[in-house]
Amino acid sequence: MRSQRFFNLLTLLILVVLTAGFLIYTKVAASAYIQRVVVGLAISIILVVSLNLINGMTGVFSLGQIGFMAIGAYTAAILTLPLSMKEVNLPDLPSWLAQVELSFLPATLIAGLLAVIVAFLVGLSLMRLSGPYVSVATLGFLVIVQVILVNWDKMTRGSRTFSGVPPFTTLWWAWGWTILTIYIGWRIARSMYGRRMIAVRDNQIAAQSLGINVMRSRLLAYCKAIGGQVILNTW
Repeated sequence: MRSQRFFNLLTLLILVVLTAGFLIYTKVAASAYIQRVVVGLAISIILVVSLNLINGMTGVFSLGQIGFMAIGAYTAAILTLPLSMKEVNLPDLPSWLAQVELSFLPATLIAGLLAVIVAFLVGLSLMRLSGPYVSVATLGFLVIVQVILVNWDKMTRGSRTFSGVPPFTTLWWAWGWTILTIYIGWRIARSMYGRRMIAVRDNQIAAQSLGINVMRSRLLAYCKAIGGQVILNTW
């Protein structure tokens, strides 16, 4: 047990050192385009880890994660957009929202909370499904979100979107949260909740016979994956 824990910590340390070296090299030697690609890679890794929490650990193959990312991204962007830019880019915002300009941390937390609420409401129905049905249903949710964002001109300016969002994301922030996401996913997989999720994935009938609530385990994984993914990706 101790040797396994030592191996895991050593692996994490090596990952941190390699990532730090990679970021230093990228920051010093790479162009702005390469840096944007590396930040995008970090965001994609966070998305994959969150997908593993719901798809890999519960066996529910969801295709709607990008829709929740979009909800969180637009929410945080609107809340952090300077008031002067709102007047230019989003002149038709509701008055109560047009006068709001939050710092990055509260805007991010609100964006994550909103995504979790939507995930909970959607998951109450979708997490009762299984197999290809839940995949098709979550894909339908993604299409609905895309149609709403493209056609809701007052809030998003449609397909034109809007500019002026403060650039808070950096290489160090993105990859720091990526490492934290990987660690949290690893810890969840070895926790009591993670074992319940894996039991539900492997054999629902056996899990239910042991008193595990299948719906609760799936819904918990779904909301955790969405909330953590949105908050960390917004950072």
